[in-house]
Amino acid sequence: MNREDWILLALHFGGPTGLSPVQLQKSLFLLRMEVPEVRADYYEFIPHNYGPFSKQIYEDAEQLGARGLVAIERDPQSLAISKITAAGELRVAEIARDASPRARDYLRSAVEWTQKQTFSGLVRAIYAKYPDYRINSVFQ
Repeated sequence: MNREDWILLALHFGGPTGLSPVQLQKSLFLLRMEVPEVRADYYEFIPHNYGPFSKQIYEDAEQLGARGLVAIERDPQSLAISKITAAGELRVAEIARDASPRARDYLRSAVEWTQKQTFSGLVRAIYAKYPDYRINSVFQ
C-alpha cells in the first residue's frame, strides 16, 4: 500500500461524517507510532502548532480530491471535512485486502477514537502519550 491508500482507508472508517483535519492527522500519526510495519513509504510527522503534523497528508488529500476519490467540504466555520467518495470506496475495496489486518484494525479503532474526542481532548491525549510532539505547540 502507498501512503495515499491510508488516507482513503481512514476516510472509509470515518463514515458519512468524514474526518476533520486534526482527526485525519492524528489517526494517521497513531497508526505510524503504534503499528511499525506501516512506516515504510509513510508520512513523516514533525512537532507543530497542535502536535504531530505532516503537510504531505493535506497535499495527498488534495490530490485524491482532484482524482475524485475524496471530497473536501467546508462547514460554516470554514473547517474542512474530508469524506470518501463512491470512487474512493471502490479503491478501498481493492486496497483493504493488501493492508495487514493488524494495521487495518488499528486504523479503524484510531479513527473511531478520534471522532469521539473534542479538539482539545484529542490534542491533550496525543501530548500525554507523545510529549515530544508538544515542543512547538501553540495549544495550552
